[in-house]
Amino acid sequence: MSIHEDALKMCNNPKEYFNNDGYNAHHMPLEELHAMQLAGAQARFSALRDQIPVLQSVADNLGIDKVDSFEAIGLLLFPHTMYKSYPSSFLEKSRFTDLTKWLDRLTAVSISSLPVGDCETIDEWLDVLDDESQLRVLHSSGTSGTMSFLPRTKREYETFFGLTRMCLLEALKEELRPGDNDFFHVISLGFSTGRSGALRAQQAFREQLAGSDDRYHPLHDVPMSSDVMYMAARLRRAEARGEIDSLVVNPKIRARRQEFEETQRSLAQSIRRLFDEVIAGLIDQRVFMVGMWSQLQAVAGEGLARGITEAFAPGSIVQGGGGAKGAVMEDGWEDDVKRFAGVQRFMNTYGMSELMSVNYLCEDDRFHLQPWIVPMILDPDSSKPLPRAGVQTGRAGFMDLLAQTYWGGFISGDEVTIDWLPCRCGRTSPNLKNDIRRFSDKQGGDDKINCAAADEAHGAAINFLASDLG
Repeated sequence: MSIHEDALKMCNNPKEYFNNDGYNAHHMPLEELHAMQLAGAQARFSALRDQIPVLQSVADNLGIDKVDSFEAIGLLLFPHTMYKSYPSSFLEKSRFTDLTKWLDRLTAVSISSLPVGDCETIDEWLDVLDDESQLRVLHSSGTSGTMSFLPRTKREYETFFGLTRMCLLEALKEELRPGDNDFFHVISLGFSTGRSGALRAQQAFREQLAGSDDRYHPLHDVPMSSDVMYMAARLRRAEARGEIDSLVVNPKIRARRQEFEETQRSLAQSIRRLFDEVIAGLIDQRVFMVGMWSQLQAVAGEGLARGITEAFAPGSIVQGGGGAKGAVMEDGWEDDVKRFAGVQRFMNTYGMSELMSVNYLCEDDRFHLQPWIVPMILDPDSSKPLPRAGVQTGRAGFMDLLAQTYWGGFISGDEVTIDWLPCRCGRTSPNLKNDIRRFSDKQGGDDKINCAAADEAHGAAINFLASDLG
C-alpha cells in the first residue's frame, strides 16, 4: 500500500487504520507521521479545491494547484474569523436564505436550494438543515457577539464519534480500561442536546461511552436553544459597549420568554438535583463525568460539603475542558475534583469547535495531538510556518484531516508551545505545553493575524463570501 493510500485510510477511518488502539496512534515515528499528514492534506486539497467556492478563491489567488509542502498548507489556512464572516444582519433580521447561500460557499454539500425562507429563528434554520440535508451544522458559543457556523456532515460526525472511546481510553492506565462491551454511567454537566460543538458531541458520549439512554445523565435534561446562546452573546456585547437600550430582540424569541424563564429557574437547582436524583444512585459505579472547569468545581464543592469522597469506582474518568471562561477558579480545585470523584487523574483536554477531536493532557502535563490533526505553528508577526522540529512557540494553526466536505485548515487565536520530540510519558506524538494563551488576552483585546503572502487572498475570499449577500 502506498503512502497516499495509507494516508487516505487514516484520514477516512482512523479507528480501523489504528486497529482501534490509541497506543498505535500516539507512537508513530515522527518522520512517518509527517509523511502521512502531508499526503493526507494533499488528498483533501485535491478533492476539495474545486468543490468549495471559498477554497477555490483562495487557491486561485495564491496560484496553488497542489499541496506539495507544509508551507503550502500554511498559506491555505483560513483565518478563524472565516466561519463567522457573514453580515450580522443575517441573524439580527432573520435573513436565513442569505445565510444559507453564505454557508453554501464553505462546503462541498449543496444547500443553496433548501427551503429556509420561512425560518425566523436560528433553531428553526438549523432544524431545516438537519432534516433536509447531510449537514449537521455546529456553531460556536458566540462569546465574540456573533456565532461561527461550521458545515459538518452526519458522516463526518459518525467518524468522529467512533473515535471517542479509542482516544479517551488511550489516556487511561491499561488495567483501568473497561472491556469492549463495558460502559460508563455518563454525567454530562450541561444540556442534553444542542447545536454547539460541545453539545453535538453529547451524542458520542451517549452512544460510545454510556451505551444506552438510561446510563446517560445530563445536568439539564432539556435542549439548549441556539437562539438563547446568540441572545446571551449579543447582550454581553451590548452591555460592554453601553448599547443595551438599543438592542432589538426578535419577536419570536421574545414570545418564548416564559419558556426560557422556567428553564432558568430549573437550572438554579440543577446541581442539588443532580446529587439527589443521580449521583446518590451511582456511588461505587464506573462513571465518566464531563464538564467545564467551573461546573466541575461546583459539583466537587457540593459533594465535599455533603461529606462525599471517592464517590465512583476505580476506572472512572473526570474530563474537563474549555478553561475558566471568566469563572473564578479556587486554588486546588482540581485536587478537590479528584478527591470527590476518587479518580487518580483529572483528564484535561485542548480543543475547539473547528477540530472534531480533543487532545488529552498526559501524565507529564502535555497535550498530545491526535495524528489526524496537522499542527502548523506560525510566526505571530508573519504567519509563516515555524520549523517542524525541536521546541517552537507561535500562533497555532491546524488542519483537521477528518474534514471531508469542508476545508479543515484554519489559524486559531491561540499562542502555543509545541515540542516535536518524544514526550517523557513515552508517546511520540507532537505535544503542546500546558500554558496556552489567547492572543487577544495577550494583546489587550486586539488579535490581528498578519500574513504578507496570504492576507490579500483571504481578504478577497471573505469579500467573495459576502458578495451579493450584504
